[in-house]
Amino acid sequence: MFPYDKVQALNGLETDVYAYIMKHRDAVEKMTIRELASESHVSTTTILRFATKMGYAGFAELKFSLKQDRLNQEHQGHPEQYDITVPLADFFRKVNSRDFTDLLDQAVKWLAAANQIYTFGIGSSGYLAQYGARFIANTGKLTLPIVDPFQPLADDPTILRHTVFLILSVSGETKEVLDMVTQIRRTDAQIIAVTNRTNSTLAHLSDLVIAYYMPEIKNGSLNNTTQVPVVYLLELLGHRLEKLRMGEEEKSE
Repeated sequence: MFPYDKVQALNGLETDVYAYIMKHRDAVEKMTIRELASESHVSTTTILRFATKMGYAGFAELKFSLKQDRLNQEHQGHPEQYDITVPLADFFRKVNSRDFTDLLDQAVKWLAAANQIYTFGIGSSGYLAQYGARFIANTGKLTLPIVDPFQPLADDPTILRHTVFLILSVSGETKEVLDMVTQIRRTDAQIIAVTNRTNSTLAHLSDLVIAYYMPEIKNGSLNNTTQVPVVYLLELLGHRLEKLRMGEEEKSE
């Protein structure tokens, strides 16, 4: 329903509409445009602009498409209630798009050219950063996780000239993550962010942003947004890095 290249072009408020619809698809079918505007905290103009960018003539056509998509899923045996497999299926379709492939190719080139790679995140993202570091290190690339959010960096910015930092954060607004990225910005290192949206502070501070656009699910202050796309992206980067390295070795023989 929502092609990756079009979602990527959304501004901040339009992305909020997208996130709300993905999390409350069934409810949105029955809403008026004013009700959706109120629930997603945007104007009706923003919703109409979102619908237009997604290729629909208006809000009514968007709702009709949501209903048809639901009926198709029910016909295929999917449950009526919110199911995380729906946005995940959308994500895996996006991964195969040309724009997303180009984005990953750029990230792999940076990783391949780096002398060293560091991964960093807080909370669940911190554990994934450690996993990602180990997975990428298995390709033969020096990759280390930063487990201390207060880890100071080198005073000489040129020391990190051929270094890539892979920063993981769902919200892209976590203070400790932004403090670390602010430190990195003072060096000559490159920053690749793997985050949920392209309109976060982390995204604006990064050199390259890989966004996966999952509906955010929170339990109070805890973030339970699925991390399946993050694991997939880390492994995909590792596999592509290994493939590139093997190709270069074959050429040199």
